[in-house]
Amino acid sequence: MGTALTPPRSPRRGRPATAAPAPRKPARQVVFGSNSPSETRSLGRQLGRRLCGEETIALSGPLGSGKTCLVQGVGRGLNVTLPINSPSYVLMKRYRGRVTLTHWDWYRLADTADLESCGFGDPQMEPGVVVIEWAERFLDQIEPPFLHIELALTGWRSRRLTMRVRGRSARLGRLIRELKKWWMTSRDGRPGTRHDPGH
Repeated sequence: MGTALTPPRSPRRGRPATAAPAPRKPARQVVFGSNSPSETRSLGRQLGRRLCGEETIALSGPLGSGKTCLVQGVGRGLNVTLPINSPSYVLMKRYRGRVTLTHWDWYRLADTADLESCGFGDPQMEPGVVVIEWAERFLDQIEPPFLHIELALTGWRSRRLTMRVRGRSARLGRLIRELKKWWMTSRDGRPGTRHDPGH
């Protein structure tokens, strides 16, 4: 008498197994549209609030594009109480806040020899947040990773700000993604308006 063969079991029906979702990659470039100097300062303030004191921020853009407005906002986010203005003639200013803000202006520098003579990159420099206006003049002299913000004029008061991470930094990528989320949901989520509480 033969042995009865048990037919193979069919696979259990139901939801197919799914692989765990891949971790979300930090954004490396985000574009913001500002409608006024106050919006640019608000964006800078939110950026400043998210800085821990080890970041370099390079600002590029033509005259009047809002670079100093953005730095003023960053200063407020770092709890700087003194007025911030462009250090065009003195090249560098330092401000005390919850961390030190070092504000450079490279507009008047002619070459890398000038850059070296003014002390940029000196390891004895006090640590903190470094923000550089006219960074495009010597962008290759900035050690990555750093945050590069390009400002462009799109109207009499409106500006386009493109933030990108230069070099490898997951933290900076997350930072600009958080900023974009705030930008899209600020002022009750109404499009076209940006509001920074306390501004």
